[in-house]
Amino acid sequence: MQAPARLSLLPRQRAPAYVLAVALLVTAAVSAALYSNAQARDRVRFENVVQATSDRIERRLDAYVTLLLATSGLFRTQEEITPVEFADYVRLLDLSQRYPGVQGIGFTLRFPASQREEVERKVRAQGGLPDFRVWPVTGEAEQYSIVMLEPLDPRNRAAIGFDMYTEPVRRLAMDLARDTGGPALTGKVTLQQEIYGEKQSGFLLYVPVYKRGDAPDTLEQRRADLVGFVYSPFRTGDLLTGIFGKEQLPNAAFELYDGIAASPEALLFRSHLPEEVPARPAHAATTQLVVADHSWTLVLQSLPAFERSGAGRLAVWGPFALVGLLLSLALFGVTKTQVRARERAERDAAELQQAVDERAKVEEQLREADRRKDEFLAMLAHELRNPLAPVLTAVQLMDLKLGGDKRLAHEREVIVRQTHHLRRLVDDLLDVSRVTRGKIRLQKAPVELVAATRQALEAARPLAQESGQVLVSRLPAQRLWAEVDPVRLQQVLGNLLHNAAKYSEPGGRITLTLERRGDLAVAVVEDTGIGIPASALPHLFEPFVQVRSSLDRAQGGLGLGLTLVKRLVELHGGLVEAHSEGPGRGSRFTVSLPLMPADRVPAPPEAASGREPAAERRRRVLVVDDNLDAAELLAEVLALDGHEVAVAHDGTEALERLGAFAPDVVFLDIGLPGLDGYEVARRMRRRPGGERIHLVALTGYGRRSDRLASRQAGFDAHLVKPVEIDEVRAHALGTREAAEGGAVPEPPP
Repeated sequence: MQAPARLSLLPRQRAPAYVLAVALLVTAAVSAALYSNAQARDRVRFENVVQATSDRIERRLDAYVTLLLATSGLFRTQEEITPVEFADYVRLLDLSQRYPGVQGIGFTLRFPASQREEVERKVRAQGGLPDFRVWPVTGEAEQYSIVMLEPLDPRNRAAIGFDMYTEPVRRLAMDLARDTGGPALTGKVTLQQEIYGEKQSGFLLYVPVYKRGDAPDTLEQRRADLVGFVYSPFRTGDLLTGIFGKEQLPNAAFELYDGIAASPEALLFRSHLPEEVPARPAHAATTQLVVADHSWTLVLQSLPAFERSGAGRLAVWGPFALVGLLLSLALFGVTKTQVRARERAERDAAELQQAVDERAKVEEQLREADRRKDEFLAMLAHELRNPLAPVLTAVQLMDLKLGGDKRLAHEREVIVRQTHHLRRLVDDLLDVSRVTRGKIRLQKAPVELVAATRQALEAARPLAQESGQVLVSRLPAQRLWAEVDPVRLQQVLGNLLHNAAKYSEPGGRITLTLERRGDLAVAVVEDTGIGIPASALPHLFEPFVQVRSSLDRAQGGLGLGLTLVKRLVELHGGLVEAHSEGPGRGSRFTVSLPLMPADRVPAPPEAASGREPAAERRRRVLVVDDNLDAAELLAEVLALDGHEVAVAHDGTEALERLGAFAPDVVFLDIGLPGLDGYEVARRMRRRPGGERIHLVALTGYGRRSDRLASRQAGFDAHLVKPVEIDEVRAHALGTREAAEGGAVPEPPP
């Protein structure tokens, strides 16, 4: 009750005025803050317009630089390009549709002045230009004449034969391109193509072409080896129309200047007439564009439409004045104040509860998405494993039928090896987060490296042959043993051989050497390919790093292959190194792995014993799988072992056969139509005598949750497709101890 007592000390007639004055002051302060904030938002919005405009211009010019670099590759890869071939090439580019704004693509030939008449005769004969001449004729020792320019429309015909080296601005850019070996942009010029009506400002873009392809290493060599320039002329107005189309910037006007200063003589383009731009715009900005190491200045100014569409003009005084008046009236009564405070508290509580509910909903959505992701990966792995099972079973069945026949032994080994490889890759799908965090689980085993290296060579040979390259190996006579993951070893060697083939020219040579150095096995992959710049070597094994010597050699990819090689080698306790003498000098990758101690080298395997089971070990086996090929092939394998086998293709048929056939062992697929394998297993266990059946899940589902579900359904073992025949045969003997690797794990407590 203290507040009303103090308030009563104020004159009753003046109290509302005091309250109103305070409320208006607060309203004015808040309004000013809001207006300032709106102005700041307008400034940010205008800066976005500036950035978007400059980005569009730079991206389009970068595309033209890329286009000319690709065209220069045409001249680097062939000894001579005729005008007809050049015209066909430019026609395929479809410049008017795919590269709007460019006037054309041409080639300027460098030749001694003494050869001028010879050049003129050659161009007239090859290019279908009977009136071709080099102009102007000067006293210079060399000339740089336009000998090809497409499309050959009337504008471009006006420039044919022109010696661009006679004009100082063009000459400066040509010298820069020649000496640096890269693209160069001229300053502001008037193109020779300006033969009609109003003339526009223009510029040209040059890319040098050298005798032996890539730019020589020294300045003297670049000047001596220059053949000419691939170039494009641009009319600035047409270019910007091509970039922005019919679109205008209704909220901003811009001007483009050549160089780093916005001087009238350097003006390249103006989007609006001076009278259309306010004398004092609300926002203005100047920024620099850099294309091919040449600077342009972009000046933008806001138009009245920009200011009208912004937040700075919004009326803010009225609402806050009304709120202030209402608050001043509310302060007269304690009850009104308490009601207002209570409403505010309830509103805040409701908003808080809404936020909590929304967060809980989002968390539930994330859990559902994660669950669906796990289900998708499990289903994908299942669908990929199912076709592998009959493939592996068919090959192993061939081994059983053909016995000692070696004619197809190599082909069967290739199929088995690649099937196992694909199965391992499918297994990785089930733990994507583990792989992306570098937690790849190696499955190490003693591996004879000479044989493993031969396998990698054979896998890479088709790619090398397809690319016209020579693949050579230098392998030691003695065996070298190391404890490694054989699939990951093949992945390391395969990646290195694939990179060597991909970045080597046709006819190149790729050499894989394996040797022993002390306690290490050292594999060296060496090629005669494009090489690696010294600046790129320290970063070569970092993620997403790619080396591009030129745009016409771009090979694609994400740049993860060498990163994976390095991590896999380091997980094996080894080291990988890269070396190159530079571009065009090839590259060499060296992988070092520790060898196994002599006392741990495995002994040669003993001859396998006969496969025919003893008569008393023969069983009645039921195979249940909706994949007809997988079921029939597995049944044939078991029948060859002397077992009595029956086949069913769904859960209902399996239960019907159970009584009449009375199996000792059941191989049961999980993903069956109708009744799934879990339900079939539970019903089998509930039937009389069902407890004695050796029940084996044979499925493409391999997650731990799948194995636990199998155990809870009554399975004795859980095998993930594709399965080795020996493991199936062990389980067919009907013992719960058979094939320890397939036992179903105990569920967690």
